[in-house]
Amino acid sequence: MYDIKPQIFNLLKEIEGVTISDAYPKDWSKLPHISFYELLNRDYLKSGNEVLTEIVIQIDIWHRRSTGAIAKAVDEKMSSIGFRREFAADIPDPVVKHKTMRYRGIVDKKNLLVYQ
Repeated sequence: MYDIKPQIFNLLKEIEGVTISDAYPKDWSKLPHISFYELLNRDYLKSGNEVLTEIVIQIDIWHRRSTGAIAKAVDEKMSSIGFRREFAADIPDPVVKHKTMRYRGIVDKKNLLVYQ
């Protein structure tokens, strides 16, 4: 198992003007907000001696106006470390703008390269 969450947290912190957490937003007065979750973390080769870890990360963007610019910044950050966007969608919500995005990568634990 490889824990990439600290790296993703630090990467997303570089996006100016947003708050970041690894949980659903608790304070709706602090928008825009990015939350991220690990959806999958498994031994890619299923060998028992894990060398490659398949990881899927979900990133949600919450904003009162528009999620577009932040989504673009998130995509640039995640792509910069080798993760590929597999899904992105606007989620209907009557109160806030909400976009969800999913990224996938296979991390080589020896050299920390990310493959597809």
